[in-house]
Amino acid sequence: MTDTFSRKQLTLELLLHITLTSLTLVTLFKLLPTIQPVFKLFGIGLAVVIVTFDLVFLCKRNLQIFKITRLIALYFFAISMIVFAIFYVTKLLVLTDMYGFENLLRIHESAAKSIYLAICFAQPIILPLPEVVTVAAASAVFGPFTALSLGFLGTLAGIITMYFFARFGGQHIVSRFVKEEHLSKYKSYVQRNEVLFLAIMFIIPVLPDEIICIGAGLGGVAFRRFLLIAALSKLFTATIFAYSVELAKIFSLTTTELMVYASIIAGFAFIVTTLIKKNVRQKEEG
Repeated sequence: MTDTFSRKQLTLELLLHITLTSLTLVTLFKLLPTIQPVFKLFGIGLAVVIVTFDLVFLCKRNLQIFKITRLIALYFFAISMIVFAIFYVTKLLVLTDMYGFENLLRIHESAAKSIYLAICFAQPIILPLPEVVTVAAASAVFGPFTALSLGFLGTLAGIITMYFFARFGGQHIVSRFVKEEHLSKYKSYVQRNEVLFLAIMFIIPVLPDEIICIGAGLGGVAFRRFLLIAALSKLFTATIFAYSVELAKIFSLTTTELMVYASIIAGFAFIVTTLIKKNVRQKEEG
């Protein structure tokens, strides 16, 4: 049909435009019920523009117009997804703050486990909810073992996703703003101290998990080592949070005190282990 596109390619491109535009309109009209009517009208107008450009392309066979249409459709869809994510994350945070995460799970009892698993997955990616809030609340609803199992699996899946996003998607972005020399120095530091650094960061809530995952992905930490450290660290914290009530009763401590002491012990253990390994390595080299 054109010198640039075959009939099959053109059909697929048009289907892509129609799909993206349709999904965006569904998001605006069905999934964002409280959005202002003016934005819905703007969405309809933009959809009309996309369709018009596509028709112009079909008539004039102008590839440049088709590229513009594709960009508009992609940006239109991306913006709607960002608004969608912000809307529902904010709504979830408001519900959690208003009713408590435990009550949120009890209200949606039939889908509670799926909600909990999805939230645990989103925590290391986009959701700024403390792990202690979600796991402890789930423990009260499902019991410690189920809360531990689902929380561990969901969080670990989110951590892996964020790691690969930073590893393969973030490197190009960061290279535009950070000198290669500085990035190499950062990688060298992380590689020398990665076990101690990552374990302490995952266990002691100094930085959000998403920052740790981005740092590890950009720092060139090997995936197998990262996965092992993340799995052991999150298994430790999820166990502490899930069984916090039982452990607090045994040791006559509050949940906060229990977590503080556990973090101190874990951090001390990792430091001692690292120092021992370093000492052994120095003796072998000497």
